[in-house]
Amino acid sequence: MSRRKSLIARAAGAVRGAPRNVRIAVAGLTAVVALAAIGSVAAQQIRSPAQLAADAAPPAASPISVPVERRALATEVIVRGTVRYGAPQEVVLPLSPLKAATSVVSRVPKAGARLDEGDTAIVVSGRPVFVLRGADPMHRDLGPGSEGADVRQLEQALARSGLRPGSVDGRYDGATAAAVAALYVKRNETPFGATDAQAAELRTAAATAAAARDAVLQTRLALRSAERGTAPADISQARLDLAAADEAILPARLAIAAATDHAAGAQAAIDTAKLAETTTNSSAGREIAAADADVTTRRAAVSAALDAQAEAQRNLAAAALPPDTPPGDYESLRAAVRRTTDAVGVARADVTAAERGAEASRSGVPLAVDKARMEGRRAEKDLSLAHSELDNARSLLKIAERKRGLSRARLRILRTAPSASLERQIVAAARSEAGRTQAELTRLALRTGVQVPADEILFFATLPVRVDTLSSKRGSQVQGSVMTVTNSRLAIDSSLSIGDAKLVRRGMLVKIEEQDLQVSTQGTVAGVADKPGTLPAGLAGTTPPDPARTYIEILPRSAPPSLVGASVKLSIAVQSTKGKVLAVPIGALSVAADGTSRVQIDRGGGRSRFVTVVPGLAAQGFVEVRQTGKDALRERDLVVIGSGAAAATKAPTGAGSDPGSATAGAPGAP
Repeated sequence: MSRRKSLIARAAGAVRGAPRNVRIAVAGLTAVVALAAIGSVAAQQIRSPAQLAADAAPPAASPISVPVERRALATEVIVRGTVRYGAPQEVVLPLSPLKAATSVVSRVPKAGARLDEGDTAIVVSGRPVFVLRGADPMHRDLGPGSEGADVRQLEQALARSGLRPGSVDGRYDGATAAAVAALYVKRNETPFGATDAQAAELRTAAATAAAARDAVLQTRLALRSAERGTAPADISQARLDLAAADEAILPARLAIAAATDHAAGAQAAIDTAKLAETTTNSSAGREIAAADADVTTRRAAVSAALDAQAEAQRNLAAAALPPDTPPGDYESLRAAVRRTTDAVGVARADVTAAERGAEASRSGVPLAVDKARMEGRRAEKDLSLAHSELDNARSLLKIAERKRGLSRARLRILRTAPSASLERQIVAAARSEAGRTQAELTRLALRTGVQVPADEILFFATLPVRVDTLSSKRGSQVQGSVMTVTNSRLAIDSSLSIGDAKLVRRGMLVKIEEQDLQVSTQGTVAGVADKPGTLPAGLAGTTPPDPARTYIEILPRSAPPSLVGASVKLSIAVQSTKGKVLAVPIGALSVAADGTSRVQIDRGGGRSRFVTVVPGLAAQGFVEVRQTGKDALRERDLVVIGSGAAAATKAPTGAGSDPGSATAGAPGAP
């Protein structure tokens, strides 16, 4: 209408400047156009009753159809769970017979620390405790001569660290000991080795074995000389060797004699110290008794002096009463009083001196006894050293005598006519002796080599591990668990109602979601408790059980550490189609007169037909359908889910529906 008005206004403006006859014609034409426009508008506004009824009537009923889909269906149990680090494990250090019974924690790791193979988990009494990968825990001390699966496990760990333990055969040999020593040295630690006494015994055995090897070389030389014939220079050298061997005998014997004298002197010193201790105790008793007797005598003298003083004072008092007492007698009595008073002072001084002497005797006894005992202990140490010197000197004498015997035999052989048979016997004997000494050296070396105390290695089946909590602190004694560790993989704790627990099994697929962190991943059910109110092995000690809930553990396939402590949504697929299948909304199914299930396929243009199907798993608003007979049902076919005006006003049944309960979907046919 506005456009028409605009056109009329523009035409009127153009006519104002035209001639009169033109303006009259245009005005008439304008009136006709206006009347036509008014008639057109009136015709649009005026409708018949039939037209109005037709406009208000509902649309003709038409089918509502959706396409057949190929999708995977799953019935789910939906719960929430809390994320934590997985596989909690208490760490307990075993006892090591190689060490003292009491162990003190020197250094502990920080909570949350990551421990990998070769790391030091904790330091106890200044000794490190290493972390290695292995399925079996450390249960005994390992050292030269040890054999077994635990030794093989140690060798495998050393080999992984590039420390060359030799053949991985489960035998702790020299190569294994060298690799263990390298493990300690690599981390600036001292390996656990032999004691001083064991080292001294090993050195002596090594010297004996070396001498036996030298003897073998000498006998082989003699054999070669016998086979080639004796040269004058060989005989001269043999004489020199014999002289040198003879010269070595005397110092060895003198060393034995000196060591024997040393031992005898040390034993005499021990006897003297014991005698001095006994004598000191005895003489001290006598001196104390004599001093006590002297104190008693001095105290009796004080009493006698006091009595004499009292008597003199009474006599003086009696003489003062008669008036006829001569002055001389009175003065004598006064002198007697003075003498007795002086005697009392002297007696008391003697008592004090005697008491001091007795106290000095008593205090001097412990010092003298301690001195005697100290001398005895010093003499015992000296005796032990003397015995060690004596053993060493005897060993050296045996070596010297053996060398002298070999030198004599060699000289005798060189002087006799060439005959190799005797030399061969000597070589065989020398080799036998060398073998015996080497076997003894090997036995001692195996017994006194680098060892692994049971409390210095921690084996974990999987590495790395994470320090979760600490049970010990620096300065405390090691008792029971020292820490709890977990692996670096995340785990999820959750629980189910008794009804849902009957549907969940180990290995089931789980969808894990956390909206705030925008995490969506998958995992599997790793553990289900045997009964309500208990925990699976992976959850032991982590969650207080509720007797009405069944606890489970979920292991995510991948999850960021930021999820630790978060509450996540868990959707457990308790039943699924194991892949994509033909599925239709539940509302598309209907039941035929014969009780079979069917769907109605919309062919378009008002044409449709029914196809008989077998329903399968129903979940998430859809149901699996399988064809029967020759009826064809394909993906993207349109199936009717409703018809009519009422159906057009609501959404298709079941498409993406959520039943609103903990268990989404239900197995079986609708």
